[in-house]
Amino acid sequence: MSLTTEKYYPFFLAAVAGCLWWYFSFLLPVDEKEFLAAALSLGAVLTGFIATAQAILMALPNESAMGRIRSTGYLPNLTSYIGTALYGGMLFCAVDLAGFFLLDSSKRLPVLFSVAWATISVFAALSFFRVTSIMLKIMRHP
Repeated sequence: MSLTTEKYYPFFLAAVAGCLWWYFSFLLPVDEKEFLAAALSLGAVLTGFIATAQAILMALPNESAMGRIRSTGYLPNLTSYIGTALYGGMLFCAVDLAGFFLLDSSKRLPVLFSVAWATISVFAALSFFRVTSIMLKIMRHP
């Protein structure tokens, strides 16, 4: 995968997912309260993982893998990806939390909220996937 593709695919695919969600008029599951609670828990776990990975990378000495990453010039990309994943996860949690305030006992969440939720969830998932796959490559490198 090229560096340009690696940088932008979470944004692009999230926008495509949001457009498809809007076009096909998908909705969140009927039991929205429990669904949002489960999604919020998942978002919190993934965001915590990214924050932990960030802390571990920051604590690594220069003689370790971190030193090699710094010497390659890819550290700005890696920190950008970690930051994007962290903010994406936090945004996903915030949207899930906001959904509780939009719930009304007599009707469902607005379609626009559903589209925003789908877009942000795909973005957060792909950002998490990107960081995780890079971290695994770093761990596998001799």
